Amino acid sequence: MHTCRKLAFFMVLVLAAVACENREDGPRVAPVDVAVQVIFDEQFDRAGASSTEVTLRNVTSQQTFTGTTDESGALILEAIPSGTYDIAARRVFSREAFATFSGLQVNEEEVTFNASRAAVAINSQNAQVELMLRSGPVGDLLIKQIYFAGSDRVEGALFRDQFVELYNNSNDTIFMDGWYIMGALGRAATTVQSFTQPDGQWDWQQSIGMPANVRANEDFLYGKWIYQFPGTGQQYPVAPGKSIVLAQTAINHQSPFVGNDGEAVTVIRPELTVDLSGADFEVFLGEEFPNPLASDIDNPAVPNMKNIFIFGRDFILDNPGREAVAIFKSDTPVRNFPQYPTPNVSEIRDNTNLYYQIPVALIVDAVECQPSPTNQVPTKLPTILDAGYTFVPAGSFSSQSVVRKTARTFGDRVILQDTNNSEDDFTFFPIASPRTFAGN
Repeated sequence: MHTCRKLAFFMVLVLAAVACENREDGPRVAPVDVAVQVIFDEQFDRAGASSTEVTLRNVTSQQTFTGTTDESGALILEAIPSGTYDIAARRVFSREAFATFSGLQVNEEEVTFNASRAAVAINSQNAQVELMLRSGPVGDLLIKQIYFAGSDRVEGALFRDQFVELYNNSNDTIFMDGWYIMGALGRAATTVQSFTQPDGQWDWQQSIGMPANVRANEDFLYGKWIYQFPGTGQQYPVAPGKSIVLAQTAINHQSPFVGNDGEAVTVIRPELTVDLSGADFEVFLGEEFPNPLASDIDNPAVPNMKNIFIFGRDFILDNPGREAVAIFKSDTPVRNFPQYPTPNVSEIRDNTNLYYQIPVALIVDAVECQPSPTNQVPTKLPTILDAGYTFVPAGSFSSQSVVRKTARTFGDRVILQDTNNSEDDFTFFPIASPRTFAGN
């Protein structure tokens, strides 16, 4: 009897210890094995994509898991913690390997296919993922650097020193005459509404007047702002390996200046900003408004862009980085393109904004920007244009810019990296620096 009491008391202690341990640790979510299937798009008969690199990145912890698909395009990633993941896949062919695979001859040394899915919930009920690879144009004219952050609001130049740099990555001269640069319109909210896609982005298919037989979300961008480079055809050449800089205002922002309002402006810390007096082009909207911004100064030595579609009172990029920039050329003037309201508009009135619809097929290069990996807005670009995004770590008014990496050099000739995935292709400068190259 005495022995039984001791045994019973011992069992009570063991159960109590286990219960305490469970209470301290809380409920645990078992990791899952994630089955990934990667296929090519319909152009290649949805064939399984072998030798494809797949990356899962946890949105919260930023922990990554990688693997390579087998001959059928399948991959099992074992013991993945449940959570929300950004998932990307990339398959790179050499020119010769791509010709063997597709029967197509290309001029590029490499052909890259990308796929991506954002904010995918991975758990025991959802552990299978399919990714469809697509290959976008590898353009000769590239977006090299975007300076959207601006510099310090008190000691720097605020937003007036913003610029975009384009680069001729080809072995032939490119004439900028007639090219367009645009910002893609999109929502900044992730909330899903009746007029949005599942990720919270506009569902343009629902826009008033949109034809039912077009893929309004996949095959088109919608211009938030659009500017055209001037010229008569061969007036503005860009040699191979050279850049052109498009400034918001083409002045030396490190030096004092007098604004349109007659007030003198000085910069407390010139090292935080940039000298854009040598820019190749600038945007001037001083004649578009009765009360232009004081900082919108026309430099007569720098050609002005053609103002096709204006957003705001100057060429002001979104300081946190909620921008998607694209370049394209079109034989048809953009002002002849269709225009549509945002999908939340139920009636078109005199003051309703209508946005130009730009075919994705015209886009030569595009770059998706985001505020940060943990603070993302719905993407504005389809995967075929950009399978990732880029950002500046220090955020708004930090003087930082995003800049394209160097892929290789041949003597003095620099070839910039272009895989149509900005997460891989871009890094950042601590201080924006036009016509400067980043490393690999």
